Amino acid sequence: MILHWDPLVLHYGPRISIHRPRFEQASQTTYGLLCCRYSPTEDELGYSTGAHAEANLLQSALWTTHLPNALRQWTPHDSRITVTLALNRSPCRACAALLCDALSALYRDFPARGPQNRFILAARGVYEDAAMAARTTQNDLVRLRDAGWELCVLQVGPTLSARGRLLLEGVERVAGRGFVRLHG
Repeated sequence: MILHWDPLVLHYGPRISIHRPRFEQASQTTYGLLCCRYSPTEDELGYSTGAHAEANLLQSALWTTHLPNALRQWTPHDSRITVTLALNRSPCRACAALLCDALSALYRDFPARGPQNRFILAARGVYEDAAMAARTTQNDLVRLRDAGWELCVLQVGPTLSARGRLLLEGVERVAGRGFVRLHG
């Protein structure tokens, strides 16, 4: 599954374009962008950089307050809430567990509403530390998918990076092949 950058801009608005350079080249520092579209006219963005950026985003008011409030007010007659967590590299094992726990908690708090909305995890490429101790594993991808995350590789530019191709192999084994559409 591949999610191209341009549909993110079309879906969440042009203000996310300022974050694109952080996804064009991989770096040792994690960069995360949390995009939430609550309705066709209401969306919010949050970002974090540094070690475990995704863990920081899960502690942000966007995840802990705004998203639960939106789910509380959501009805099946509304447009689906679409949440995209874009990362410049896949989560380490510890962050993968945090992402699973965070989405599981939302689903427990909103059992009729959470699973009817979308939670997309898009990483630009696979993460491997030098010791290969904290790398993202196939089991991590399975756990993330089973927790409710739609897994995909984020493509920025005309082709996937070498690490993006590696991640795509794992994601396709777990989530299938194709392209992620944000509209419709």
